[in-house]
Amino acid sequence: MILNAANLATINRMINTGWARGLDWKPPVNVDFLFTEFPSGGSSNFYPWMDFSAKYREWVGDRVFRNIAAQFYEIVNQIWEKSERIPLTMVQDDKWKIFVNLIQMHASAWQQLKYDLVMQVIQANPVCFTGRPFFANDHQYGENTIDNLTDQALSKTSFEQAFVDANGWQYSNGVYIRPTFTHLVHGPKNHANAFQIVDAEFIDDGTGKLVSNPNYKRAQRVEIPDFGGDYDDFWMLVDASQPIHAVALQVREVPNPIMDTDPVHVERSGQIDWMSHGRSASGPAFPHYVYGGRL
Repeated sequence: MILNAANLATINRMINTGWARGLDWKPPVNVDFLFTEFPSGGSSNFYPWMDFSAKYREWVGDRVFRNIAAQFYEIVNQIWEKSERIPLTMVQDDKWKIFVNLIQMHASAWQQLKYDLVMQVIQANPVCFTGRPFFANDHQYGENTIDNLTDQALSKTSFEQAFVDANGWQYSNGVYIRPTFTHLVHGPKNHANAFQIVDAEFIDDGTGKLVSNPNYKRAQRVEIPDFGGDYDDFWMLVDASQPIHAVALQVREVPNPIMDTDPVHVERSGQIDWMSHGRSASGPAFPHYVYGGRL
């Protein structure tokens, strides 16, 4: 291929097509139930909605206003970049089409990054708006305490106890939260155990007799490969029944690839530069949407 502006523009169009295809890729495990994606209009997002009851109260007497401005929680965006160089000889020898497939993989890496950001919150257990780690025994909601952490391994007993514990959780105004745990998340090590808890229609009653499983389909089981190694005993229950989910994923800027299409610059450097960058971040939202076993 001859080096000129028209041919470089053709390569750029092909690369952008490959990029668009790559953005359609989805991670093998769907974790949409774990996060809500928020737009971001600056270097960070301030979330004012972290401790409140979404329920209406009866209007008796004067209105009761909540000071939302006093409850800000900030998540700062991170900058991510991906850069590649195509040797000019690859273009001249018509081998540049291999690069289109590589760019498609780069686009899918952006989707993988968003998945990784969500899992980072679950695994790293960062501090949330209460000033405590996302999974903790002492989240203060006013005078009330939310304990969404257990050191018990996943079992029928610990699974059922989670529902009992969460049933007593209250917002700071005393209204009961009543979380609806919709998903049981676990790793490969707990595959058989989790299956027996929520997917087996019948279970052994301890005497060798099969009886109906009271927890059958009580939650949707999701196996995540990230719960391995040091995290292989992790398990958690997730309430995905509400408009806002457990993790806040914010995207300030989706990568938009740029390629050097100046033939003079390419001739001088002997290579074609391809660059992209994006900005995003993640953080914990409501700790009362999760209950975790961290052993």
